[in-house]
Amino acid sequence: MSHFALMSKAELVRAMEQLEPVLVARDELAATVQDLQRHQIELEMQNRALREAQQALEQSHHRYVDLYDFAPVAYLTLDARACIQEVNLTAAELLNQDRPRLVGQPFVPFVESADTGRFLQHVRRCVAEGGVGSLELKLRIAGRRAEVRLHTAPFPSGAPQGGQVCRVAMVDITELRETQARLALAERLASLGTLAAGVAHELNNPLAFIAQCLELARLRVGEGVVGAARSEVQNLLVDAAVGTEQLRTIVRDLHTFARAEEEHREHVDVREVLGRSIRMAHGEIRHRAKLVRDEASVSPVLANEGRLGQVFLNLLVNAARAIPEGRADQHEVRVVTRNEGSWVVVEVSDTGQGIPPERLGRIFDPFFTTQPEGQGLGLGLSISQSLVTRMGGELSVESELGRGSLFRVRIPAAPAGSSSGALLPVRRSPRKPTRRGRILIVDDEPKLALTLGMLLEEEHNVTRTLQAREALELIHAGPLFDAILCDLMMPEMTGEQLFEAVLAAHPEQARRMIFMTGGAFTPGARHFLEHVKNPRLIKPFRVDELEATLALMVG
Repeated sequence: MSHFALMSKAELVRAMEQLEPVLVARDELAATVQDLQRHQIELEMQNRALREAQQALEQSHHRYVDLYDFAPVAYLTLDARACIQEVNLTAAELLNQDRPRLVGQPFVPFVESADTGRFLQHVRRCVAEGGVGSLELKLRIAGRRAEVRLHTAPFPSGAPQGGQVCRVAMVDITELRETQARLALAERLASLGTLAAGVAHELNNPLAFIAQCLELARLRVGEGVVGAARSEVQNLLVDAAVGTEQLRTIVRDLHTFARAEEEHREHVDVREVLGRSIRMAHGEIRHRAKLVRDEASVSPVLANEGRLGQVFLNLLVNAARAIPEGRADQHEVRVVTRNEGSWVVVEVSDTGQGIPPERLGRIFDPFFTTQPEGQGLGLGLSISQSLVTRMGGELSVESELGRGSLFRVRIPAAPAGSSSGALLPVRRSPRKPTRRGRILIVDDEPKLALTLGMLLEEEHNVTRTLQAREALELIHAGPLFDAILCDLMMPEMTGEQLFEAVLAAHPEQARRMIFMTGGAFTPGARHFLEHVKNPRLIKPFRVDELEATLALMVG
C-alpha cells in the first residue's frame, strides 16, 4: 500500500497545494534548459561560420601570396630612402639575388649611375607627395645590363608612426628595346639598300656613257694623230678605261649588296663573291694589316649572292677592326678557300687581340660586341650566323687571346646538275655577230643612246629612239629587227610594259629584246627580270659583253 493511500483527504489537499509550485519551477527550469541549449547551438553555428571564414581568409591569403610571389611582374616596396621593404620572387629572380638578402637593402646599387638621380627623385616624390607615375631605368645586374620600366604608387606604411611607402611594379623591357632596335636597324638597312640601288642606277647611265666614249675614242684614235703623240693618247685612253672599269666594279658591288634582302638562290662562285667583299673592305684592312689570299678553286654553292657577300664583308670588317691601326706590316688578315668533301669552306683569320674565353660563347648573341662603344651594335656576327644557317651552312669561331681569331664558314656545295632557274647577267665571251644586223636602241638617256649607236653603226644598221612608245610604232611598222636593245627603267613606258605590248602583237620580236638596266631596284622590275628569259646587260657593260649578247640574236 502506498504512502498516499494512508493520508486523509485534508492531508492530500495540503500536499497538492505544496506540490503545485514545485511543478511550476520544474517547467520553468526545463524552459531555461531549452533556451540554453538553443543558445549553445547558435554559438556553435557562429563558431563554425567563424572557422570557415578564417579558413577561407587563410586560403585567400595563400592565393594572394602565390599570386604576389609568382606573378610575371616584379613587385617590390621601397621606403623613402629607396630601401627594399618587400619583394616578390619574380623581382628577386630579376635582380639575381635571394629574397631574404634583398629585404632591407638599398635598391640604388642596381641602378646605372647615370639614372641614380632620376630614380631617387622619383621615389621621394612618390612617398612625400603621393604621386603615381612611371619611370624607365637602366640597371646593372650581375654584370649584365637590363632596361626596366617602374610603375609606382604610394601606400600606407602600416608603421606606428604612419607615413607612406612606394609600391613598385617593375617590368623588364630589355627584350622589347632590343626588338625595337632590331626593327629600327632593319628599317635603316632597307632604306640604305633602296638608296644604294637608286645611287647605283643613277651612276650607271653616265658611267656607261663615259665607258662607251672612251671605247669610241680608242677605236678612232690615230685619225690625224701619229707617232709618239698617238701612243701617248692611246696610253691615256687605256688608263682612263682602267679607271672606268674600277668604277664599274664598285657600282656592281654596290648593286649586289643593295639586293641582299632578296631570298632567291642561284649558283654562286664563292671566290667571285669573296673578291667583291674584299674590295669593299679594302679601306678597313689596308691601314691595319696585310691581306693574304690563299684561295683554292672551290665548287659552286646554291646561295643568295648578296647575302653571302654580306657575310664575307662582316667577317672581313670584324677581322680588320680586331687589329689596331698603324702597324699594318706586323699584322695580317688571311682569307682561305677550299673544298672539304661536299662542303665549301671559307676562312677569315686575323692576328688581332683575340676574344676572351668568357666572351667566346656569346660572340654570336645579338647586340653582344667586343668593340668599344660606338663602333657597332653587335649585330654583324649574329646576322651572319643567321644567314649562313639559312643557306644550310655553319659559321664557327676559334680564338686565342693575344693571338687572333679565325671564323670559318662551311656551306654545302651545289648538287651536281642542279639549277636555281635564275638568269644571270651575260658573262664575257669572245663571240661576235657574224653578219650585219638590224638593231633598235631604246633608251631615254640621249647621250647613252648616241654613243651606243656609234659603237654599233659600223657593223650594223642602227635605229635609235628615246621613247618606248615610238619604239612600239617602229616595231609595228616593220621590217623586223634582229635585236632590240631596250632600257628597263623609262619614265612614260617601262621596258617591261614595252615587252608585254610587243609580246601581244609580235611574239618573235619580243624574244629578240635585250634588256639594259642600271639596277632593277623596284620589286616589280626585280620580279620581271627573274622570270623573263630574255638576255640582259647590266650597265655599264663592256663592248665584248655587248657583242657576245648581240651574237645570240644576230648570229
